[in-house]
Amino acid sequence: MNINCPYCYSEQVSRVMPQPANTNSSLSSMTCAGIGATLSKSLPLPPAISPLLGGLAGAVVGGLIDSLIQPSKAPQQPIPYFHCHNCQCDFQ
Repeated sequence: MNINCPYCYSEQVSRVMPQPANTNSSLSSMTCAGIGATLSKSLPLPPAISPLLGGLAGAVVGGLIDSLIQPSKAPQQPIPYFHCHNCQCDFQ
């Protein structure tokens, strides 16, 4: 089946499959756990308990921040389209 460009009627078209956007959060709960453990070493708690509590608190806070930053709905799949090499137009 030949596909023609609807603008210039050229047969020099190719199908383009866009790549899904990568929306990774730069602040994960593990990152916050590490930051919490590091900060808790400066607190006046016993040395054996301090990093554990800081890591746990950091993981909880990181999980809350991550849930607020991440979109609540599933990402949409990119829609494939055609590109005309003659007139440089995109169409579906």
